[in-house]
Amino acid sequence: MTMFVGGGGNSATPNIRRSIRNECENSTGNSTTYGGGYVKLCEIVDCSNGICEHDPLKFMRPMLQASFCLQPPGDTPTRRSTFDAILAGCIPVFFEEQSAKTQYGWHLPENEFESFSVHIPKEEVVYKGMKILNVLRGIPGSRVRRMREKILGLIPRVMYRKHNSSYGLRAKKDAFDISIDGTLKRIQSRLEELALADR
Repeated sequence: MTMFVGGGGNSATPNIRRSIRNECENSTGNSTTYGGGYVKLCEIVDCSNGICEHDPLKFMRPMLQASFCLQPPGDTPTRRSTFDAILAGCIPVFFEEQSAKTQYGWHLPENEFESFSVHIPKEEVVYKGMKILNVLRGIPGSRVRRMREKILGLIPRVMYRKHNSSYGLRAKKDAFDISIDGTLKRIQSRLEELALADR
């Protein structure tokens, strides 16, 4: 299953959120038989006006069932939903390369994005009619499994561990450790630049 957690997409102006909403709501064959029952291929959890803010189960339960979580750009270049998706083991699908690779460099390895995420150019979807679900259905199951395994390995990098957590978790760097390391490296780099400029 593919899912989109977010709001927007209701305006008449062409945009990626509108394209996502239209495809998910109006796709023919929006469900498929699986194990004797029907499974939706695309689900939307509308979090407009902050309705998901205090009820994370509203979107986390469906994310746990989804293989792909759509991550269109929002009001800001980053989306909390990207981190929620990774915590749920859901493969993020980005529509702008910049919104993914440049914003999450400390926490998600930029040179490995293809191993744990999918990039579909929003212009192809909005203006050229590319179908998101067709692209995702075209990814072989073996690759999806490898991507999900990679996602599971990334979880410690995007979560904050509890102070008295197990040794296994304490031995791995969490999001806070990675942010501190990144900040210290940036300061060190800046100091080195200043030292070179003073020579």
